Amino acid sequence: MASALRTAFRDSPCFHWYKNISARVDYAWWRTWGTSKPKVPHLVKQMVIQEYGRRFKLDTLVETGTNYGHMIYAQKDNFRKIYSIELDEWRAKSAQRKFAKLPNVEVLRGDSGVVLPKLVPSLKQPCLFWLDGHEFDISTPVKLELAALCQYPVQGHVLLLDDAHWFDGRSDYPTLDEIRAQIARAYPRHVMEVKDDILRIYNPAADVRST
Repeated sequence: MASALRTAFRDSPCFHWYKNISARVDYAWWRTWGTSKPKVPHLVKQMVIQEYGRRFKLDTLVETGTNYGHMIYAQKDNFRKIYSIELDEWRAKSAQRKFAKLPNVEVLRGDSGVVLPKLVPSLKQPCLFWLDGHEFDISTPVKLELAALCQYPVQGHVLLLDDAHWFDGRSDYPTLDEIRAQIARAYPRHVMEVKDDILRIYNPAADVRST
């Protein structure tokens, strides 16, 4: 019964109202007390995506790992187009229902290691990529995601990879040095840095703050 209620709640608009409130509480606690774990509040991640969208004048967001769709909800008014890819069938269908009336949101169901390589060639303009399709430290499609982005590089792309602390060679994760070498070949003008557990890859010359 409790499980069914949780599922119904996550499938309803009330879920996002609740997440908006809880995200602000988590953020206030984090700013005041911090944490010994590499856990960054969801609100920080929302703000980073908004910041990089503005700084690099990007109007298309590509997300891997839809989960319950809250990042879509938080960014729906900030981008002209949002693509989100989700492996889990229920979560993908739930997000498709929630955002069916929004023409700028497209939720794609499938493994992002397979779906993203099919999507990337059609993205001719610079986009903001939020790569968050990880299954904790168990597995991740990120190697296939990065391979697709490096096969069809657009020099204005900005790549944000969540959970940077997992990128140490465990399971299916590459190391940061491996990613740095890969990016240097495909995106020679880009820099790579880690802040707030988010790996950030971008071309400094495209930053509006540098003009």
